[in-house]
Parts: sequence; C-alpha cells; structure tokens
Amino acid sequence: MALYMMQIKYTREAIKDIAESGSNREDAVRPLIEKCGGKLINFYGLVGQEYNIVLIVEFNDLPNYLGMALSGILGGAIADWKTVQLFTAEEMVAATETYRATKEVYSPPPSK
Repeated sequence: MALYMMQIKYTREAIKDIAESGSNREDAVRPLIEKCGGKLINFYGLVGQEYNIVLIVEFNDLPNYLGMALSGILGGAIADWKTVQLFTAEEMVAATETYRATKEVYSPPPSK
C-alpha cells in the first residue's frame, strides 16, 4: 500500500459554495476514494496557505490513485492540486539498504 499526500486548491467559486452551504468535504470525498479502492487516512483544512485542504490517502496502486484524483479534479471545483508520495520509516531504511548494496555499481561524474 502506498501513501499519498494530496494538496488541493479550490476555485474561488467552490470556496464560496462550501462556505455558504456548510458542506463537509471529508464526507463528500470519502466515497470517491473508497470507490477507487483507496482509504482516506486524514483530511485537513488549511487557512492562509496556497492550498485549502490536504488529504492523506492510501492506495494499492498508482493508477487507482490517479483515477480518483482525476474524478475529483475534473468535477470543476479544484483549481490546482499536488501529489506527494509518502514513505514510512521502514521504507526509508530499505532504501538505504538498497543503496549500500548497489553503491559500487554507479560512479558519479567527476566534480570540477
């Protein structure tokens, strides 16, 4: 399972609609994530930042994550989004093990 942080920026119109309706966007996005095979881990609102919300989601594969993201984005309320894949401490340790096992295979270019 892979973890992703999705940062979302709403359109001005969407922010107005959410504010006026009192809509709970966590309740709105959870069924979409689950329909695409994912799990919503956390949902955070941001104030005074470039993005309005941050989702932490878990998916078995990238195509299902991207399908979910496209469904939300193409709905018209999202002005911009950014995805960051998150790694556990165990995955980071495994990466260092791979590095140690392969560091003799690659030589960087000489420095000036």
